[in-house]
Amino acid sequence: MRPDLTGTRFLGPADQPPAPGVSIIVLTYRSARYIEACVASLRKAIGEVPAELIIVDNDSGDETPEVARTVAPDARVVETGNNGGFAYGIHEGVDRARFPWLVFVNPDAQPAPGSIAALLDCGLADERRGIVGGRCVAADGSTDPRSWWGRPSLWSTFCFASMLSTLFPGSRAFDPESPRPWSERATEARTAPIVTGGFMLVSRKLWEETGGFDRGFFMYGEDADLCLRAAALGYRPTVTGQAAFVHEGGGSSTSIGKLKLLFTGKATLVRRHLRPGARRPAVALLASGVLLRATLGRVLSVRAQRQGRPTTSGDDWRRLWEARRDWTGGWPRG
Repeated sequence: MRPDLTGTRFLGPADQPPAPGVSIIVLTYRSARYIEACVASLRKAIGEVPAELIIVDNDSGDETPEVARTVAPDARVVETGNNGGFAYGIHEGVDRARFPWLVFVNPDAQPAPGSIAALLDCGLADERRGIVGGRCVAADGSTDPRSWWGRPSLWSTFCFASMLSTLFPGSRAFDPESPRPWSERATEARTAPIVTGGFMLVSRKLWEETGGFDRGFFMYGEDADLCLRAAALGYRPTVTGQAAFVHEGGGSSTSIGKLKLLFTGKATLVRRHLRPGARRPAVALLASGVLLRATLGRVLSVRAQRQGRPTTSGDDWRRLWEARRDWTGGWPRG
């Protein structure tokens, strides 16, 4: 396999890092089929911005590190020898990064040309932002609203438990954690409670002030936790429409394994970021919502398919309910 070096070359360890510049960190786990397209898109995404690429492999146990070295000979490939989770792997990359700005990119994401330069421009325009995300788009170019999320609250967990968020998806009142629609032509920057970690710029200053992603999270929720902790310090996480990216993500269905990880993250967020008196009721509401969906599983699956949303089977909701003691306690602090 010959690497596609079309676009900008990444700086190597021997190069003197100019400022401002970015350290791009891609965390892989059995990602061989994605990494070539991801790296090719990154070369065009940085524009004129000085950048280094660090690919961290979390003990894939397959050809992923080899493929990464082949398609990105100018990158640093780090093999951790341990699948310690997303936050763990990103920290391994940050520990080796040299630039004042960090960019985290999922291996199944493909940033558009100039998008990393746009993230950096947005971050430099107002240092109080600290975290900047991009505009997620579908493969056909249409805007995918899942670039940011609302803050979890006792009300949002009640809406989940009572099915209001399912009956009125996207409603500002009854689905408050859902992102609002984004105009296809929107390019402005907007503040957001939670920015997706699939394509995220973070200032090293913020990273050091917050301690970065909490290593206690294995997967899902660490980006939300970081955004909420940053906001508590006065930062204003932002998304910019000028930085587009395609993210394949988890496809059109959710597995029981993914559900457990997602709900462990949700339980962790409400336990840490809601006021003390609301934390236990919020976790109970999450569990109640799971039980109700387990009961109405078939009806909800048909409804989700008609709306073109990811589907979860009644059996998976039932198994998630049965395993509630595994996730309602949340992740331990890392």
